[in-house]
Order: sequence, then structure tokens, then C-alpha cells
Amino acid sequence: MPIPASPVFTAYVASTIVLGVNLLLLANNTALSRAKAKEVVNPEDEVLNQGAKVVFENGNDLTERYRRAHRNALENIPLFLITAFVLSLTAVSTMTAYVLFGIFVAARLFHSFAYVTQLQPWRTVSFGVGAVDQLVILGVLAYQVLAG
Repeated sequence: MPIPASPVFTAYVASTIVLGVNLLLLANNTALSRAKAKEVVNPEDEVLNQGAKVVFENGNDLTERYRRAHRNALENIPLFLITAFVLSLTAVSTMTAYVLFGIFVAARLFHSFAYVTQLQPWRTVSFGVGAVDQLVILGVLAYQVLAG
């Protein structure tokens, strides 16, 4: 079956879209929170935002939470995108891919939500679930390539 017609590749594309929207929402909410607090990151931005002050680090708490959640997502999502893509090129079962991709996406979405809303221990739990799932994806990928 050609890759574009593969249900595994379709699941990969769906995962990519959801994770991409998550990244965009975190980035845009960072900017909106910063604008609402009248904080800018560059001196030249003060011209467009009357009354704003330059604050790069240690701004308002909500902006900082969005920034940290966004950074964490940026540190974790690229590896998934690479390994899930390569896995979609193997003969992995559709159900295995659905489960692995679904767990990672759900964990990352919940992690972003938990980070911004200060939900502990759920932020740590969702991070751990995503990290373990990524390890499993790597293991399945290794098995598919080396044992196949």
C-alpha cells in the first residue's frame, strides 16, 4: 500500500496536525498574555504597544507559564515527529500505531493544559506518560527495522 494511503500514515498526519495546533496555541497565547500585560520582548516593539515595557525573562506568571509549556513542547514533539514518521514507513500494525500515536498526542495535550493551569502532579504524570510512550515508539521502531 502506498504511504499516503496507509492508515498508519494518516494517523501520523492527524497527530502532526494536532501537535502543530497545540504549538501554535501555546505560542499565540504567550503573545496574547504578553500583550495583555503590556510586555514586549524587543525595544522596537514599544512603538507599536504604547505603555508597554520591555520584559524578556521574568514577565507576568501566565506569560511565563505559556512560554515554559511551549518550550517543553518544542523539546519533546520533534523527536516524536521524526520517529513516528519513520515508524509509518515500516510494517507496523495500524492498531499499534494508533495506540502509540494517540497516547503521545493525548499526553502532550494534557501536559500543555496541566502546565498552564498549574495541575500537579498531572503535569509530571503526563510528561512521564509521553516520555515512556516515546521510548516504546523507539523500541517498536528498532524492532520493526532490525527484526524485519
